[in-house]
Amino acid sequence: DIEPLGQSLRELVPQLTMRIAHGQLPPEEVDDVMVRFAAGDGDVLLATNIIESGLDVPRANTMLVVRADLFGLAQLHQLRGRVGRGRTQGVAYLFHDADQDLPDATRARLSTLEAFDRLGSGLAISTRDLELRGAGDMMGDEQAGHVKLIGTALYQRLLTRAVRVVRGEVDGPDWTPELNIGLSGAFTETYVPDANTRINLYARLARMTEAEEIEAFADELEDRFGPRVSEVQTLLDVARLKALAHKARIVRIDAGPKAIALTPQGPADLAKLAKKSGVEATDQRLICRDPATEPQALVAQIEHLLAALAEPA
Repeated sequence: DIEPLGQSLRELVPQLTMRIAHGQLPPEEVDDVMVRFAAGDGDVLLATNIIESGLDVPRANTMLVVRADLFGLAQLHQLRGRVGRGRTQGVAYLFHDADQDLPDATRARLSTLEAFDRLGSGLAISTRDLELRGAGDMMGDEQAGHVKLIGTALYQRLLTRAVRVVRGEVDGPDWTPELNIGLSGAFTETYVPDANTRINLYARLARMTEAEEIEAFADELEDRFGPRVSEVQTLLDVARLKALAHKARIVRIDAGPKAIALTPQGPADLAKLAKKSGVEATDQRLICRDPATEPQALVAQIEHLLAALAEPA
């Protein structure tokens, strides 16, 4: 179907010079077309997926993929990597047959490319691809195992922690700080319209354990979806506080109109911790008697307390 498509393009943009490459051409002719196009001969290269790898054209910055629903994730990721290799930002448009409804699996596959569109996202895409297509039992010869039941990301997280426990790098069970501070957030539908993309973003944020990771994630959101709305900012603030609380070994934070209470993990020298953070120690908790009332100020106040607690003695 490449020749009819080429004719249609010639009629649409007669002012542009077109070069064509596909697998049925002799290899030397394909090489000649590729080399000449890379050198500047031609405005448009109409090709099959033979350009998936090995083509480096720094001046090419726009790609249109026809019937992208017929390609796999790895193929599409490789294809879009053919543009934007120079100083100009690359853009890849993925088209499908408008008269056909996309199956859920296909829509999830294409949504993955929309969600992971930054440089260096190949590993995340391959992990998502593995999760979508399914995987076997890592410890045996079964074609379906625990990976398929709980998801690749969670399986990898659990396996990584188990290995670290065996090596003695961590001690005790995994835990997540509990925050009762009257704040909650969300990836709103108006900010991230696609449901699959929102789910992927929630999953990525849930796996982040360092404040630096969350800050980088926040920058990525702004690049992709624009300035962060209040609900998204609150969601990121809560995630960052949980990461800082885990680092400071604070298992619970309660905030009300009269005080902020921080509960340390396990046996702790409350007097020493209170001195470090400048708060009171009572009933196995650290108490700050002058809580901020405005949400952003409250977040900043708790963040300051956790930073003080996390500092080495």
